Amino acid sequence: MKYQIRQKIFSLTDSFDIQDERGTVVLQAKGKLFSISSSQTLYDMRGRELLKIKRKYLTLLPACRLLCADGSEWLIKKRFWPFWTSRFSVYGPAGELEISGNLWQHEYQIRQQGRLLASVSKAWFSWSDTYGVEIYAPEWTAQLLAAVIVIDRISHQGKNSGLGDD
Repeated sequence: MKYQIRQKIFSLTDSFDIQDERGTVVLQAKGKLFSISSSQTLYDMRGRELLKIKRKYLTLLPACRLLCADGSEWLIKKRFWPFWTSRFSVYGPAGELEISGNLWQHEYQIRQQGRLLASVSKAWFSWSDTYGVEIYAPEWTAQLLAAVIVIDRISHQGKNSGLGDD
């Protein structure tokens, strides 16, 4: 299934609309205006909370936790090595996922043991950050879309993002 993640341009918080391939908004990620924890919550269109994105403090490299409504927890960490590339790992109940590709160009894949779970591509000529995401593992749709939002937050850290401390 294909999705488009579009950051809301006139929002005081890091908020995103997520549309399906028909252009229908199916999920929303909403940040809090005055939140010390710089968290975001992913909702379906009925207003049900699917997961929370929370920054993990006291880590050497940026990391966020996904706290799912089913009680599971996923951890997304920026990897140190190799230091000349930008790579992330996701640790969850189903094991480790690898996020790799050209993250500077925002063209990357999410894989688990070589199996392609999602591919991500950024739209360059738009007013706000917009990503095309193709999901091949529908059982993890919310977590994979949230991982894209986390990578966007980390890549904009310190530049008008809710992730940084400035």
